Amino acid sequence: MIIYGILLAFQFFTVVPVQKELPLTKPTITSMFSFLPWLGALMGAVIAALFYSLQTWTDISPLLTAFILVLGFIICTGGLHLDGWVDMGDAFFSYRDTEKRLEILDDPRIGAFGAMSLLFLVLTKIFFIAELIANGGLSIVWLVTVPFLARLGMSLYFIQTKCSKEKGLAYFFKEKLYAPRFLAMTCISMLIGMPVIIWWSGDFVIPLILFAIAIISSGLYKIWTLRNFRGSSGDLLGAFIEGMEAILWITLLLLS
Repeated sequence: MIIYGILLAFQFFTVVPVQKELPLTKPTITSMFSFLPWLGALMGAVIAALFYSLQTWTDISPLLTAFILVLGFIICTGGLHLDGWVDMGDAFFSYRDTEKRLEILDDPRIGAFGAMSLLFLVLTKIFFIAELIANGGLSIVWLVTVPFLARLGMSLYFIQTKCSKEKGLAYFFKEKLYAPRFLAMTCISMLIGMPVIIWWSGDFVIPLILFAIAIISSGLYKIWTLRNFRGSSGDLLGAFIEGMEAILWITLLLLS
């Protein structure tokens, strides 16, 4: 069942082609969500290898390097989470009532506010990563850590937040999720991941600050989505990951 869960994570959250019909049961879906932080770490490892290659074999500018890295993350996820960010931007900045916001969230079309939100997010990531590269603050460990913590925070947000409506993929997953096991596996990911990050980075303070920001943000995001969208949804989960990554990159630059 764990293997099925891992394959489901690749199938639903990456561009890796898993050409296999997998069972969507409580154990497999719980395993899928439990694996998400480590899936983020794996994607980060791929981008870290790309960064190492660019730094070793080319002399391109920090700005172009940052653009390639951000593009690499987008390719890994197939733009899935960016789609959620765009939909959230369109819905929230419509300044309509909750029901209308939920309708806009489900609308596959992109509006002006969604386009502006997308542009702002991508440029934020590019420029802050470029600055980190320029001042020597970007290392392989942070490229692995940021997507790991973003998805860890998303897991905590998902488990403690009700769905905005009783339909959709997020609701289906939430109904199938075995909460006690998911929470236990998420805690195990924290207990394993954080010591590894601290040891690998050779720093105690920065990893703990990043971890604290991810945890606090999951709680604040819960309050914000309950107020504005009546709960969580697939788009809002993806938006959290994208926004959390941007916040962590900004934090790393401020601490460097």
